[in-house]
Amino acid sequence: MYIMKYMNHIKLGLLAVTFACAGTVFTSCEDDITINAVNTEKLDTVDGVYGYVRSAAGARELTSISLFGDKAGTGHLYFELSKAAEKDITVTFKVDATALEVYNAAHGTSYAMYPADKLSLANGGTVTVKTGEKKSGAVELTINAGGSIGSTYAVAVSATANDGVAVSANNQTYIYLVKPLAAVPDSKKGDVRTLCFVEVNDENILNCGEYVMKESGKPFFDVVSIFAANINVDSESGRVHIHCNDQVSFLLKNADKFIRPLQAKGIKVNMSILGNHDEAGMGNLSQAAAADFAKELKAFVDIYGLDGIDFDDEYTVYKENPSPGFEQRSRENYCRLISECRKVMPDKLLGIYEYKSNFEDSPSGTVDGKSIGELVDYMCYGTYQRYVKGRESNFTGLPKSKYGPYSLKINEEYKGGWTSFKEETIQDLKDAGYGLQVFYNPKPQLYSYDYYFTAVSKILFNDEVEWSGKYYGRTDFTASTGVKSNYEAYLGEWQVASTSSLFFFTPPEGGNGWWDYNGDQTFDIRIETKEDGKTYYIYGWGEYPEITNKYPLVAEFDSNNGNFTISMPQVIHEGDTEDPETWEMRWGTYKNGNQNTWKYDTNTTATKGAFDPLGNLTLTGRGQRYGISLCRIVDGTAELPEAYYDAYYHPGANYNLTKK
Repeated sequence: MYIMKYMNHIKLGLLAVTFACAGTVFTSCEDDITINAVNTEKLDTVDGVYGYVRSAAGARELTSISLFGDKAGTGHLYFELSKAAEKDITVTFKVDATALEVYNAAHGTSYAMYPADKLSLANGGTVTVKTGEKKSGAVELTINAGGSIGSTYAVAVSATANDGVAVSANNQTYIYLVKPLAAVPDSKKGDVRTLCFVEVNDENILNCGEYVMKESGKPFFDVVSIFAANINVDSESGRVHIHCNDQVSFLLKNADKFIRPLQAKGIKVNMSILGNHDEAGMGNLSQAAAADFAKELKAFVDIYGLDGIDFDDEYTVYKENPSPGFEQRSRENYCRLISECRKVMPDKLLGIYEYKSNFEDSPSGTVDGKSIGELVDYMCYGTYQRYVKGRESNFTGLPKSKYGPYSLKINEEYKGGWTSFKEETIQDLKDAGYGLQVFYNPKPQLYSYDYYFTAVSKILFNDEVEWSGKYYGRTDFTASTGVKSNYEAYLGEWQVASTSSLFFFTPPEGGNGWWDYNGDQTFDIRIETKEDGKTYYIYGWGEYPEITNKYPLVAEFDSNNGNFTISMPQVIHEGDTEDPETWEMRWGTYKNGNQNTWKYDTNTTATKGAFDPLGNLTLTGRGQRYGISLCRIVDGTAELPEAYYDAYYHPGANYNLTKK
């Protein structure tokens, strides 16, 4: 006989599901967080056994489930006991309008119950907690379309259990919110699908929705993938499950503010699943473990309104002698996991990221007569800026139309990702029938990407890409107004500040030079039109405006990327009768040889100016010790004017420009 001492002090929500979150490869496990933790120590001291209702996927009370157009939504609920069952316990869930009335009265809310004829519980709402276990299997709550678009409803589900297991009045009900939304518009622009992985530890996925096609107005990206949640194994139970770090958890908790706005534009939003330095991986799950993990993935997809899953089998620690519940790593096992996911998510996107030369991190083979090429929606080769012809032939039944062989990493490490980008490669791949173009982790706080995306979209879609001018910080729900890079944006007066250490040169009369590691060189410049839309004059550069205000630098505007460049070396004045000195701007660093000469960079190069989305302008050069230096030419040799030796600070190559 199960007897319970009723605990009135346990409040609604205290026993909400634990959502244990683990760091991705970029975030250590020490940063893990727990959402609404259950006080298990207090529960274990209660005499007898009692139970409570939970939602799967770590969903908190009042998590909203969105319904798009005529599409149904799904909730996943289960029952948990305070102690392991001594025999099978039957639990029955039911949709409970009375429980919602009680909740509204207790919390001062006025949620309306979603139409009851649109709700159903699988298997009549009946599940079992098996002998020796504490948790039941999950029961699906199907929510069919039928409410008014723009309204917010609620669905309350309560549970009862047999054999004397009592359910606390404060914890016998779980409430989802339900939000009917308009149907998702079609983002299809052509035969190629565009996918962007976003590292949400650093960036906001909303920025991906701010790039649209000029002619059609459709979003440039078809799919945005949240990178990344993890596949992990529980050290006690050995069960494989999903872990999320705090950034992913924050995004999921605020799905209405991060995920729904993208979907409303026609962009699919997926979750990436990444290995996390333990034995749990895509290639070693047993049949039972694969089926179980697929069900958990489905719960996340359903509850948070995701459009699919992208698998990335990196960082898993595969063992030669697998632990119980695991098998030897194989591409066929990976294929089996995808098959299990396809069974429970027939209408969701399933994608694969692979990069190893021996293909061991990717699935292949056939399960139940279905090849991996039939089971997945797409695969991509993830060694960025590199194309290896014919890789798609290493995946059973995979057509070129589902493969992306040339992924582009587009952040500051690769100077925007375009230094090795080849337009002819994009054209060749399109002509060959490849159907996926992948991008990784744009950093819009550093770059506006409309020019770069246009270079791709002109080939793929015969259209240009426009940026809205909106920018979102990593945790921002609302956008800041940015500045678009165009010719006119650079005109005007600016204050220039160097961003590197300064060097005091040895004067001709002797003494030592020294570094000022905290110093900044500052001066004012003005940028004027030379040839409209093409070139500029830059007046006032450096410490001697009496020279540079008279003889300006010339800069060029690049309409292909929105940047401007200052080429070096650059003669700003040829000696004439009025001023016999020839003045030149060069790259230079500290003296080499005698005291009145500099060591100059002999390569012809340039600095590049670029706006970030918030309108900050940065001028970037070649390296830390190089700066734009004014010199004179004497008998063909570049020298500093003598006045420079009085107190000359030589800045680094990078400068921040602030509009005056």
